[in-house]
Amino acid sequence: MRSIVYSFLFNILFAGVTFPGLENWYHPHRMALTGAGGAIQNITADVVNPAALWMLPRQFEASFISYPADITAQSVHLSLPGKESVTVYGLRHLNYGLFSGRDELNQETENYSAADTWLNWAAAGHSSRWPLVWGISAGIFISTIEAKQAALFTFSAGAIVDLKKLNSKLGVSLINLGSVIKNYSEKEEELPTAVVISITKKLAYLPLTFSLDAYNRFSLKMPEIRLGGVFALPYQLQLKLGTSTNRLQQSTSQSLSRDFFADSGFGVAWIYENYNFETGVYSYGPGGWISGLAVGIKF
Repeated sequence: MRSIVYSFLFNILFAGVTFPGLENWYHPHRMALTGAGGAIQNITADVVNPAALWMLPRQFEASFISYPADITAQSVHLSLPGKESVTVYGLRHLNYGLFSGRDELNQETENYSAADTWLNWAAAGHSSRWPLVWGISAGIFISTIEAKQAALFTFSAGAIVDLKKLNSKLGVSLINLGSVIKNYSEKEEELPTAVVISITKKLAYLPLTFSLDAYNRFSLKMPEIRLGGVFALPYQLQLKLGTSTNRLQQSTSQSLSRDFFADSGFGVAWIYENYNFETGVYSYGPGGWISGLAVGIKF
């Protein structure tokens, strides 16, 4: 598994695939839905569609994600509602771990680390004339590998239309725009800019909010389709499930159980008075499992 991480970091430095931390999991909500739910309200919605931050209460939330190979991710978020808008401040950190250094002659040198840090601000509001909410987000993303460092200014924007007669919502967003402040090298860096189209619908005969998201990354020819669902259960419990078309790439035909759970997420959320607790898992198929926990409080 460590070799997978080395290959991943090598691609960052030398293949022009920079800032992969913009698309990683930092919260069990996104992880359980496999990135779906772009029009579902959540304090981490700025990464898919910041318009979904609208109507958030005043709350603070912290999360922790454990990846294979000792990789960890943490995040903290603070939402502050106003009269006409909601403002959310977020800090995300992804630690890739400690690596053994080697020089050109394959001799051992000092160990080094790699990490991403993302400081973000987002705001959402609504139209007084139309069933429309909007959102924008901006931030600074810093990526460090050994002595090399790169920095990026990030920007995303989105809107959600409430289709009340259909009991549905339609969201459209443009995410991961940015301007590179500092490069790793002289090579041009590629950002994971994408257009995301999200449709959510509350089913009439099931306590389920179903979500279908098309993730159209500019660098890819075909969009990634993400499916997710949130079941509303008694006692303020929620069950979250998700998968995407990436499961076809993660299937190896070597293990039936791993292929079955490939690119699948599962999570449970519980609200108790002013507190909310959430946990989730996600399967990379042959790459293993990741798990996460989040705790929040309204104040």
